[in-house]
Amino acid sequence: MAAVPLAVGIGIGLLIGGSLSPSTPAGTSASPSPRTEPVQLEYSDMPCDPGSSVLVLHSLEGAMRAEEVKVLLDYESLWVQYRESANPALRDQTAFLSRRDDVCSAIVPDDTRFTQFIWIGPFPSVVAPGLCEALLKVPGRNCIAAQVVR
Repeated sequence: MAAVPLAVGIGIGLLIGGSLSPSTPAGTSASPSPRTEPVQLEYSDMPCDPGSSVLVLHSLEGAMRAEEVKVLLDYESLWVQYRESANPALRDQTAFLSRRDDVCSAIVPDDTRFTQFIWIGPFPSVVAPGLCEALLKVPGRNCIAAQVVR
């Protein structure tokens, strides 16, 4: 009589532990299949109007996978929305992605490894430096307030 509860306990333990799993009908899956379509990145030209600046948030190397770039881009857009109450200039802003050839010449670094840039803006140049602090970023490190024309 004691063998029945013991056998049930062992069966439940194995089921929880994963060694014994209930069978599923052929062709069905308990978890959704992963997305297989490739990530499409949307690129923007950086506006290069005199007297304006952008905040460069990431300078990316060409070796980064599109999926990784998309995660950074989405994260920065969400972070800007989350922090927009800290400074009115952040309202209705979103993060953009630009290729090296579409970035203002005053911003392009000498290091050719950097081929893509995530940025927000443009902003009046007098406002831009304070926006890094509003985003809780370190000016000059993970937030560069850069004048687009020098």
